[in-house]
Amino acid sequence: MELKSDYLSASTIYAQLAQKKSELASIDKKEFEKSAFEKKDKVVLGEKNYDESDYSRVVEKFKSKDKEIRNHEQIHANLGKSSSPINYNYQMGPDGKLYAMGGYVKLDVSMPTDPKAAMAKIEQIKKASSSPDDLSAADLGIAQTANLNKMLLLSLKGDENENR
Repeated sequence: MELKSDYLSASTIYAQLAQKKSELASIDKKEFEKSAFEKKDKVVLGEKNYDESDYSRVVEKFKSKDKEIRNHEQIHANLGKSSSPINYNYQMGPDGKLYAMGGYVKLDVSMPTDPKAAMAKIEQIKKASSSPDDLSAADLGIAQTANLNKMLLLSLKGDENENR
């Protein structure tokens, strides 16, 4: 009987721990939402509680960033074969409109078995990932991987020539 009571007390303790962990997670979530809400700039459009020149400047920054992001991702999509449509991350501007503040496009990185076709595909991926002016860390990583794959493919070709 002692074993059974130890088992029940252990399971009770684990149940209480799980309940406390759930309560703490709920509190953390509420605190995060509260802090995220407090960090956002608040502009009430119906009232004149903002400087008109600041408002215009901020809206122009949103528009400029939106255009920059869309152009950047479009370059990737145009130069490489994409496996999905372009995805954008949006943020609402002070004028109530959504603006692209980030984005990505998934490039088709599958490799053909033919070495010449594979080399052409690697070059296409490298060009698509490194063409925009302001490269992201993801862009650089993809370009570096394409370079490594190119070197690997060239070394495999060299091994084939030596074996002949």
